[in-house]
Amino acid sequence: MTDQFWLTILSSSLISGIIAAVIAGVFSLRGKQSEYVNDYFKTIVVRRLEAYESLEQLINSLKLSVLDDDHQLYHQVFSNEAAWKDIYRRLLVATAHPLWLSNEVFAKTRELNIMLLQASTHNRDLVEFGKSNYAPIAELRDQIEKLHAKDMLTLHDVKCFLKKKKTSQGSFEPIDVRGG
Repeated sequence: MTDQFWLTILSSSLISGIIAAVIAGVFSLRGKQSEYVNDYFKTIVVRRLEAYESLEQLINSLKLSVLDDDHQLYHQVFSNEAAWKDIYRRLLVATAHPLWLSNEVFAKTRELNIMLLQASTHNRDLVEFGKSNYAPIAELRDQIEKLHAKDMLTLHDVKCFLKKKKTSQGSFEPIDVRGG
């Protein structure tokens, strides 16, 4: 009878140990999966922050205006070739990673890119181009800045961002900047 008693105790201890090990393994596996997802989301947020920092530099570069002798305003970036090259470099950096920007922000920065591309392809005087396009560029910059602020409020919501990216309709559109 004592052998059967010890056998019962050992078998129940063994079964309890196996069950405890299985439960601990399941929780450990779930914890690792959750840790992986959290690390993945952190990476996405970091990449998005980098993209939005570049966008912020672009926005800030377009805030300084100059009043010309004829009392017309133009953005400082059109005042000389070096400033023009700098703003275009900032634009290229800001739009270099469209995956990390919201669809709306990328569309507006693309509009700005098209507008600025016209200045470089029409052999125009940069100052004159800046004067004639001051209001549209300022309005576009303002729209981009508002979208930037809106996106910063939800930057942490990676699932929502990825769903919107998944459903976005990307397309290739050639642009003819020769006709002005």
